[in-house]
Amino acid sequence: MEIEYNNGIYIKGVDLWLDAEKGVDFSFISHAHIDHVARHKKILATPQTAKLYEHRLGKTNAKITEFNKPTKIKGAKVELFPSGHILGASQILIERGGVRLVYTGDFKLRGCLTAEKAEIKKCDILIMESTFGLPHYLFPPRKEIVQRIINFVDHNFKRNTTPVILAYSLGKAQEAMKILGNHGFKLSIHSSILKLAMIYQQFGVKFKNFYKYNSNDLKGKILLAPPYLKNSKMIESIPQKRIALLTGWGIDENACWSYGVDEVFPLSDHADFSELIEYAKKASPQKIYTVHGFPEFVQHLKNEGFDAEELKIRRNTHRLSQELLLNYDLFRTL
Repeated sequence: MEIEYNNGIYIKGVDLWLDAEKGVDFSFISHAHIDHVARHKKILATPQTAKLYEHRLGKTNAKITEFNKPTKIKGAKVELFPSGHILGASQILIERGGVRLVYTGDFKLRGCLTAEKAEIKKCDILIMESTFGLPHYLFPPRKEIVQRIINFVDHNFKRNTTPVILAYSLGKAQEAMKILGNHGFKLSIHSSILKLAMIYQQFGVKFKNFYKYNSNDLKGKILLAPPYLKNSKMIESIPQKRIALLTGWGIDENACWSYGVDEVFPLSDHADFSELIEYAKKASPQKIYTVHGFPEFVQHLKNEGFDAEELKIRRNTHRLSQELLLNYDLFRTL
């Protein structure tokens, strides 16, 4: 089994791409966020991800695989299992020649109301995202974040001010719908979020107290919209409002000023630093490659005793075999 990294991760021999950034013949799609999809001739995905992918990019040829249902691809055993990122988001386990490789895609270990609980499988090679791979990215307990959001809404309603919550249209927004709707708040939902929420409902995630956005019917409702509309006429025309953004980057100092909003709540669909370390320890790989994050995270993994490096574009391929993994010093030279 060999790995090439260029516009995505390519597993030679299995002839399978992992979250290819440009159109290819056959790619695994970990989830349907726009930075992880492209128009491929054929995709490997869970039913939920395939449906969300087609909503965004149109009909496709898909090999649909349920969680924890192994399949064969060119002699390799392939299995998808939950990543906890958004609805249907999956990791992939590829086993060939006695080597077990796991690619996490985006993941989080904390549970939520709108995504399947993440799982961790033992492996020899781990390719893991490291978005929040610096020690200060430690999110508060989920209950605390949720209560802060609820307090923000309550405070605004008491002042006859419209609470506006900005959240990415796929994943984060549906989590906000679930939290706030279950609490009894009424929500006015932007169409881009609502269309995706209807797909969530097809897979058993039910929402309460939501209405399609109507500019003349915002009294007593929370406006839930994607972040790109922050400076739009839709939001600017609301006379009395306060705006909150949901993002893990809210941990950063001066986040409110940076994003130009009144509040930022660190409700994230990514693992924080402690979860990244926890995942690595539980997966117990002999080799870790990091992607999509801070290069400094590699040193933190090394400090924990792992043989780790950032997966970068390079001319030579990463050749992985059972014999190679038995020889730590030789493997380090790759």
